[in-house]
Amino acid sequence: MRKRKYTGLSKDEIYLISRAEFEKEELITTQFAQKLFSNSNKASKVISSLVRKRRIICLEKGKYLPIPLKAPNQQWFPNEFVVADLWMKQIPYYIGYFTMYNYWGLTEQIPQTVFVLNTKKSCKKIIGNVRYEAVKIDQKKYYGIEKIKIDQQEVCISDRERTLVDFIYNPIGSFENIETVLKDNIKKINLDKFIRYLGQFPVVSVRKRAGYLLEKLGCKTLFLSKLKKTIGNEQTYVVLDPTNRSRKGKVSKEWRIIVNR
Repeated sequence: MRKRKYTGLSKDEIYLISRAEFEKEELITTQFAQKLFSNSNKASKVISSLVRKRRIICLEKGKYLPIPLKAPNQQWFPNEFVVADLWMKQIPYYIGYFTMYNYWGLTEQIPQTVFVLNTKKSCKKIIGNVRYEAVKIDQKKYYGIEKIKIDQQEVCISDRERTLVDFIYNPIGSFENIETVLKDNIKKINLDKFIRYLGQFPVVSVRKRAGYLLEKLGCKTLFLSKLKKTIGNEQTYVVLDPTNRSRKGKVSKEWRIIVNR
């Protein structure tokens, strides 16, 4: 049988990628390469050469995504959600914010960045031709996660209700968008779960604003009473629209909100 030739790759480079494929390694790490080559300097040179030739993609130092040897013309890149999962690996994470706003139909705007909320690091980087932003969050905000399968791999995303909580906390555009999105999605969500997620969110101003807006939309008293209990005796008044510097407006004593518009 005629051996297949891989143009532009050395024997060592082919060996590294083929061993990773054979052992079903999702990533090539520095440690993996050093196990294959007795000389650590040689391992580093092979990795550097493969990065230059764009046959492996650097996710971060010491962690590389191999392009399959059989990929035609080296034109291959995995799903961006899968890349996010491989980038985080053992770090608790979920794909969220603007990426999920579009995914769940809260906005029609196409996100230019994949937002990866996680409990360890904050940074921005381009992997392949895709922009990624890691956003470090408090452990208390890590909940409401759903796993979906893409290309036989499970990735973590914020579920619909959790995404809506994030939208109230970190909306797109003007504050009026929150009201519009709530109104459009109130019948699409599990309201009990949404109220529970709001009560769990460790920013009381978000709970107050959400409560006020939900009451305006005619949300049932039973659900609202659960949310009010999470506010407790917190007496500070917050403005309804945080993008408006004015603190003038009608006051909602029930939700301790200044309706500044």
